[in-house]
Amino acid sequence: MKEFLKNQKITYNLMSFTGYKALVLFSLLAEGPKSYEEICKYFLNHPYLRESISIDTLRVYINSLKRIGCEVKRVRGEDKVSRYVILVHPFELKLTPEQIQSISKVYKSIVKKMDVKELLAMDNFFEKIGSYIKDDKFIEDMKKISLLHDINKNILQDLLDCCDKKEQIVINYNSPNSGKKDIEIIADKIEISNGKIYLYGIGFEYMQYGSFLLNRINQIKEIKLEKTIPYNLHEIRVIYELHCPPEKVILQDNEKIIDSDKNKTIIEVVTSNEFLLKQRLLEYGPICKIIHPDEFKNKFVELLKDMKAGYYCD
Repeated sequence: MKEFLKNQKITYNLMSFTGYKALVLFSLLAEGPKSYEEICKYFLNHPYLRESISIDTLRVYINSLKRIGCEVKRVRGEDKVSRYVILVHPFELKLTPEQIQSISKVYKSIVKKMDVKELLAMDNFFEKIGSYIKDDKFIEDMKKISLLHDINKNILQDLLDCCDKKEQIVINYNSPNSGKKDIEIIADKIEISNGKIYLYGIGFEYMQYGSFLLNRINQIKEIKLEKTIPYNLHEIRVIYELHCPPEKVILQDNEKIIDSDKNKTIIEVVTSNEFLLKQRLLEYGPICKIIHPDEFKNKFVELLKDMKAGYYCD
């Protein structure tokens, strides 16, 4: 220990190399099957060991692993190469059915308050746990309740990066109306709405702010080197009132509070997508009232009338 504290270097005098090599071998085989040649190469390139091992010495380390409860076998693959593999070891993570049920309940509860980046990190965390336990039911249960079960996580991560940089991109999108097509947008954000994940941004096809279901995005075909400023983007300014105190209001990026008291909040929103705004205002229900402009207010009232009529028609 004095030698290590003095020069911060690990030498042969500082460890039991038999025990250490057995641990190195365990770590290597825990990753997957390895041939004798692969094991020798790993030991030779190891920063502390830097030496190969004989087949007899390898058997000594394997016997050491067996004595602590590991089941190690040599199997021959389709390429006719023999490899050593750990089938069972005493350090496996095991979960009871009750523990799996509790984890599922906790996951369902916390994902409701997560943003997409946190959700992706959580999903990767459970995927990592799944790789350490031999319980197919746990893995399948977590996949079923994950909001990312039908989403390509590599595409999601790339889109998150594009949103952070507000990149102008071309995506291949499987539209429910017109099938697969290329859409050019300026990526803005990725959010969860009603249990589904959407990419938001300014679309060049209709020159308006829109949303795209993430599980319908097949790929990012291009990231533009230079951004194009939308020249004919039509925006509207809407003022609406919520019958609730301002501290309970969660604003979007394009909204701001222009007046409030303890029981009422007046909000201004600027948007180029009337459909998304109508969806947002409908979520508020009876506590929401549109103040300005009259044209948008009248369209919203007609929408409410049509919805009401749908409940009374034969």
